[in-house]
Amino acid sequence: MALSGEGRGAQLSVAILLLVVHALAEAAIPVLIGVTIDRAVLPADPGALAVWLGVMLGVFLVLTLSYQGASRLMVSIYGFGEQALRHLTLARILRPRLSQEPLSAGEALTFVTSDTYRVAGVAWSVAQQCATIAAIVASALAMLVISPVATIVVCASTVLMMVVMRAVSRPLERRGLAEQSAATEAGAVAADFMSGFRVLVGMGARDEAVRRYATASDRSRLAATAAGRTLAGYEAVSATLAALTLAGLAGMSAWFAAEGHISIGELVTVLGLAQYISGSLAYAGSFPSNWIHKFASAKRLAEVINAPDLLGEPGMGAALERPDGVVLAFRVGIDRVDVRRGELLGVRPGDSDAARALARLLGMRAPVTRDDVSVEVDGAHRDLRDLDPLDYRARVVSMPHRQAIVSGTLSDAVRGWRAPGPPDPALVEAAALHDTVAQVGGWGAEVGESGRRLSGGQRQRLGLARGLHAEAEVLVLDEPTSAVDALTEAHIARALARLEGTTIVITTSPVLLAACDRVVALRPNDSENPHA
Repeated sequence: MALSGEGRGAQLSVAILLLVVHALAEAAIPVLIGVTIDRAVLPADPGALAVWLGVMLGVFLVLTLSYQGASRLMVSIYGFGEQALRHLTLARILRPRLSQEPLSAGEALTFVTSDTYRVAGVAWSVAQQCATIAAIVASALAMLVISPVATIVVCASTVLMMVVMRAVSRPLERRGLAEQSAATEAGAVAADFMSGFRVLVGMGARDEAVRRYATASDRSRLAATAAGRTLAGYEAVSATLAALTLAGLAGMSAWFAAEGHISIGELVTVLGLAQYISGSLAYAGSFPSNWIHKFASAKRLAEVINAPDLLGEPGMGAALERPDGVVLAFRVGIDRVDVRRGELLGVRPGDSDAARALARLLGMRAPVTRDDVSVEVDGAHRDLRDLDPLDYRARVVSMPHRQAIVSGTLSDAVRGWRAPGPPDPALVEAAALHDTVAQVGGWGAEVGESGRRLSGGQRQRLGLARGLHAEAEVLVLDEPTSAVDALTEAHIARALARLEGTTIVITTSPVLLAACDRVVALRPNDSENPHA
């Protein structure tokens, strides 16, 4: 488990022990004060007073050092545990075999920040609850020696408070989960709008974007307000029950002292323990609320971490029979398309959804069934489900229609930090990126976050250049020229036709399709024919 690995489980045990010692030392203070009154103050014995004050000083020293040691350990456990949980969540989100449908940037950000932050706090809750229980038990035992009746009242109050607070906590659980879900939705909307801000402004849709975000933000605000009000009411009930318990215990103890059943020192001890127990009971009453928000976040993280792999585990299927010279084969409907080595194959989709679906399928970014895709590996064809995703993606590179561009230089954006030095000039020329290099100030120029210093056409040509530099056996391009002008598109079409290697171009562009060696239509009743 992320929160107990790398020795954090042992550290947590030590921290719990130190917090329990701290709680016991706190519970001992009222007892020592009562003993000091009965054995030193009332008898007016200076020697005994010095002894008991020295004992209290030692207890205070233990109390302070134990808490400092526990705090140091808990900060380490919490910090490194949160980091490990964040890494685990990211690993599942980015798992090569796709643990679930891709999350938006806003959703992923919420999962790896606020949700992991809350779940990592489980360590604090466990330690503090153990210390609180130890404090209640120790105080009850001390009171048992003085007054069994008071002890029974404390135990009964604790059980009653737990039952009542559990019933009160149920609405808080529902609203805590709703709060997290609404916050995730608002974060996703904000991230999506910021990534496409320039496009929204150009379309004149800024006001509509603001309206939609305001709607999502209002839902998040209302959910957070509802959860906050429920939590405030919950804590008010908890504090009220604790105060009533303290008042009743104090009144009963005062009556016992007046009747001579307990001494003045024992009265002070009982009142001190009662006040200490009151705080412990109030905190014990908050246990469910502390766990509810963490449980809501843990439930959301569990859905991500434990999500089944969409691609399944690799099998041990036998080699498939394919014609000689076929490097890749994929199935569209009931027809199988064989891709020959070294050819430029055009695939004409029926619509943009079909184009995106085929690009995801060939890029192993979508669920596949057996015989959907096969690729040549060491002279034999293997089904996609029998291959490791990283091995397949090293052979077949399917470039998404909209590619992510991270902050960095233009050279880094093209080569992806694979090798030092500038990109290949021939491939840069093929992607028609050479003029962009001159316009932005060379390969060392910064492209900005998400490539915002580049135009849409420049970003698309950058993505094409990135694909050409991938050095894959098969390169899949999804509408690579939809954002460029006709002259640039013709230049790219001629360049793709001259390139060596196997390339699949999914496009409806007549210019690109005319440059292909062969064209396959995805629409029903279309047949495979050259230069369609």
